[in-house]
Amino acid sequence: QGESNINLSVEQYPNLFSLREAVDAVVTEYGVAWLRGRSVRERAMGLIDIAHPENRIGLVDEAKEARILYADQVYLESAGKLYPADIITQHVFANNVHIRFRPIKPSDEDEMRRLFYRFSDQAVYYRYFTPLKTMPHSRMQEYVNIDYQNTMSVVGLVGPQGEGHIVAEGRYVKHSDSAWADLAFLVDEEYQGLGVATYLFQLLMRVAKDRCLLGLTADVLVGNKAMLRVFEKGSSKAEVHMEGGVYTVHIPFEDNPACSIEEGED
Repeated sequence: QGESNINLSVEQYPNLFSLREAVDAVVTEYGVAWLRGRSVRERAMGLIDIAHPENRIGLVDEAKEARILYADQVYLESAGKLYPADIITQHVFANNVHIRFRPIKPSDEDEMRRLFYRFSDQAVYYRYFTPLKTMPHSRMQEYVNIDYQNTMSVVGLVGPQGEGHIVAEGRYVKHSDSAWADLAFLVDEEYQGLGVATYLFQLLMRVAKDRCLLGLTADVLVGNKAMLRVFEKGSSKAEVHMEGGVYTVHIPFEDNPACSIEEGED
């Protein structure tokens, strides 16, 4: 009837939010929200992620008014309609490590922050090129709220459904003036050396090609030899140049006939 089946219900059903054991999961045609052991805010974001896309902004506004979400909570209206579920996959790595991969969601904010705080100072420096000590809500929420068009991000999770945690993330951000995109990765140090970054690299290359990008670029600090090997191993077309202590990597793509057809139709 055009009305959301997910509503703000703190007053009517307070135990659903305050008792962590009350509800394990909620399922809709838009996905599954795993709620067990989550904070009230995490539960709210998880439920909003699986509401009808037309209703999500309204639910965010209601939750902000009720002080369940931060007053400055960001939520892109178009993201729910563009979520690329076709990218969801899984892979078994060395030592029988199973990792599930899916596009990032706004509700991943806290998990991504936990991943950040598990990194050593060196790992943070290699990723962000600066010695960050904290990752505040204001910065991380901008990071997890993407449009899936100009920015694409895929996270890797381990553990059982509903109790898994993020151990890897790869993303590209399209250049504003060309059909190329910058690429970057994060892999939990406990899971490095298994081929996770290489897998993410090749997955994002396929996604970028399907979306008619011409290639990917990346900057790698001269001391980060492991990441440089990822690019050299993951693509035979990787071109590497070094200047000022930073390797610049270019990975050009072959022409995609489907993209040529689309351009011709315009």
